[in-house]
Amino acid sequence: MRIISGKYRNKRLIAPEGRSTRPTSEKVRESVFNILNSHGYTGGQVLDLFAGTGALGIEALSRGAERAVFVEKNPAAAVIVRKNLANVGANMPVYNTDWKVAVRKLVGRRFDIIFLDPPYALGIENELLDAVKKADLLDDDGCIVLEHSSNVNDIDFGDFEADTRVYSDTSVTFLRKKKKRVCVFPGSFNPFTLGHRDVAEEGLRLFDEVIVAVADITYKDDAPSAEIRAIIAEKSLDGLNGIRVECFKGMLTDYLAEIGCKELLRGIRDEKDEEYEKGLLEFYRKSDSEIKTTYVKAIRPYISSRQTKIILGSAPEELKNYVSENAIADIIKYYGK
Repeated sequence: MRIISGKYRNKRLIAPEGRSTRPTSEKVRESVFNILNSHGYTGGQVLDLFAGTGALGIEALSRGAERAVFVEKNPAAAVIVRKNLANVGANMPVYNTDWKVAVRKLVGRRFDIIFLDPPYALGIENELLDAVKKADLLDDDGCIVLEHSSNVNDIDFGDFEADTRVYSDTSVTFLRKKKKRVCVFPGSFNPFTLGHRDVAEEGLRLFDEVIVAVADITYKDDAPSAEIRAIIAEKSLDGLNGIRVECFKGMLTDYLAEIGCKELLRGIRDEKDEEYEKGLLEFYRKSDSEIKTTYVKAIRPYISSRQTKIILGSAPEELKNYVSENAIADIIKYYGK
């Protein structure tokens, strides 16, 4: 058995005698690393949780990984992992312990690649993935490489995107965290109304997360600070999970670039609103052609921030039809004349 590529190329690795370990074949190992390399996984932190001979982790080090942690319960196999690391001149930690203990001890660390090659007979694939997920060991852009029997077809991949490759009786599944679809719902929210809440709530049906972005406007004399408007928005959105409120200064396109989001959410009440929003989108696309807007038709088109302030002055008892009851006290406090 040898290292296939990289700085340790052709270095020989030793394996325990007998069948206590089942090293990944060179053919499968080469295919695994070709796939990892094609997706940009060439460096970073590596965890080899069922190390065996250490071949997977050492191959990763050979190809550019910065550091690797090896876990092997079998004492004889753990000794061989250390010998193989010494043979290539790599000083990396080897933990001779059970995988469950190792996972608990590694909480707080995150890895770019996690190799999972448990003994097929244990049938612990689901338990293993669940433990790794709960311990949050995988980096957001990382990859789990799970080797398992091709006869196993009941693995629950849960929140991971899975890509399985079959090599006769061995299968390798590459798992990545599903990317959350996030949108930004921007505005002055002066003040935040039930109409705004309707748009945000509809956004949750279309996206995994909605960011209500409160603009730090300076051109509206009657506007409280962005921080106060954000507090009113948070109170108005009480009870909706998956929404967070943030304040931003300057250009919206700069804010979108800063948080890495290209999806906008906007509400439209009528054709005039629709034409205005389309013009805004064209303007935004001059800065980033990939920006997209999802439009939500108003459920209560009679509600607007301007109309809400009129009601506050003329019939404050009707405010409950325009804004969340949780926010009425603050709206009266900061908008009442």
